[in-house]
Amino acid sequence: MIKIFTLGCLFAMAAAQSLFGSTDKPSVSSVKELLLLSDSPRMIEMSKGQLAAMAGGPIQQALQGKAITPNIKKIVEGSGAAMMEKLNAEMTWETFEPIFVDIYQSMMTQEEVDGIVAFYKTPAGKAMIKKMPALMQASGQRLQQHLGPVMQKLQAIQQETVLQLQAEFAQQN
Repeated sequence: MIKIFTLGCLFAMAAAQSLFGSTDKPSVSSVKELLLLSDSPRMIEMSKGQLAAMAGGPIQQALQGKAITPNIKKIVEGSGAAMMEKLNAEMTWETFEPIFVDIYQSMMTQEEVDGIVAFYKTPAGKAMIKKMPALMQASGQRLQQHLGPVMQKLQAIQQETVLQLQAEFAQQN
């Protein structure tokens, strides 16, 4: 999720810069260098754990308030292992690299890729790469804190709408 947001930011920057820069398609090797410098393979690995946790959320909800017997523990552990096996099989750098290369080549110019590569080789660029996961995590947490009350207000509107609709339907019958 963090990497997806980071990639989204890069795509937006690339789109804005392409209005002012050249339009030559970047080489596969330069895009691969950019992806490696930006630590994209590690981000894919980190995403596996996050996806597994999200996928396991409904299971954990189903367990709340329930006695955890040996059979239930076995089922949950088996499910977790099956999810990680699937994620490990599907989420490999070998699978994602060609996708990212294609996306970057379609949205960025050689000049942009060269500029980003040059930046990532600087101390500031290296710091950005190193700190980006923590920055994204902190940003996500702050956004969730802000959006939590908003979501509650939206749910209240939804509930009120459902009640109004139910009343209207009852009147029609």
